[in-house]
Amino acid sequence: MNSQFRNSNFGFILYMAIIAVMVMATGFVLWYMTVGYRVGTFGPDTRLGSVYIGGLTEEEVIPLIDERIDYWYNDETIVFELTYQGYRYEFDRSLLIFNLETSTYDLQNGVTNVLLVNYQYEDRQRVIDEIEALPFLEDVIDNVDIGQLIANMLYDAALMKSYSSKDVENYIIDLEQEIELLDSATFSIPEGVQFDDLIDEINAQYEDGKILIPGKSLFDVVDTLGGRLNDAGMTTLASAMLQTIHETNFIVNEVHYEPTIDFSRYTIANFPYFGRNTIVNRIVNESFSFYNPNELTYYFTIDVIDEFNGRLNLYGVPFKYDIEVTVDQVEIDYITQPTNDVTLLQNGYNGVVVSVQRVITDVYGEVVYDETILFEFYPPIKEITFEP
Repeated sequence: MNSQFRNSNFGFILYMAIIAVMVMATGFVLWYMTVGYRVGTFGPDTRLGSVYIGGLTEEEVIPLIDERIDYWYNDETIVFELTYQGYRYEFDRSLLIFNLETSTYDLQNGVTNVLLVNYQYEDRQRVIDEIEALPFLEDVIDNVDIGQLIANMLYDAALMKSYSSKDVENYIIDLEQEIELLDSATFSIPEGVQFDDLIDEINAQYEDGKILIPGKSLFDVVDTLGGRLNDAGMTTLASAMLQTIHETNFIVNEVHYEPTIDFSRYTIANFPYFGRNTIVNRIVNESFSFYNPNELTYYFTIDVIDEFNGRLNLYGVPFKYDIEVTVDQVEIDYITQPTNDVTLLQNGYNGVVVSVQRVITDVYGEVVYDETILFEFYPPIKEITFEP
């Protein structure tokens, strides 16, 4: 009976059908394991804002985004701010509203979808009013693109970033309108330097004659001008540069000076180089450098007074601080030494200790910096008198 069944056409067909069902079932299992379980879910590399939603169904997306948004709102370590010259204003993130319904209406597979976030109209205007009333922006606010600044902040919020800082300097519409002459220093051309050659060398490097001081960078006179100027020329400029940056927030990094006074030409009362005595000497690796901590670029220009004298000018956006600099001098009395050798006789001169003190007060009346930025010591010269 069984033999007959196996050998019949019906038995053969049934047998093949069972095999086919088994193959199909195996294929379905394999398909489901590799692809099928993903049907109805978002594919790889799909994001909503910064949240990865690959492998999720539409029903699972909104609860996940809601959870992430709540976490983002409540994380007190997250900071969204604008800054200007070291001042800061922090945005209130609780005023931001995420529009999940519109954001999830037509999600696209395999791409980063935009998570929409904005202010209610009243809140947006309140934030704008607060920014416009910031005392440290008083002089530039009419020249700032607040709309673009807020738009860029909202973009960071849509990505739920943990930190967003917008420098107002990057949103000034017409930067040239804000630039002013900040300070000037006269200088004399030393022996071995031709004024015309100095100007020509600077213009060869800077076509518009502006010696640039880029933001957030160290300006080194040898690195910047050493390829074209000799040490005497750089020393002349460095001395004038040092004087013009006194009433700034620039940080003096390297300075060298000659600790003597030519008493055949000067007295302590009229010595013109206290606080700006600078030497550049590449043989012993002595340069002059300072750091510009600001976002914006400042620059120097040179005016010709006559064939022996010039003026160095510092230009840039004014500082929103009260910067007071004092050059203090403390004289040191010379000593007297007797001798019976008339060839050793000499006049005595007091020495002097010089310190340059910088005090920076912000717009709220708080002293934010009070430091000695330069220190110079000129030792006294002893007096030798004749005693037989």
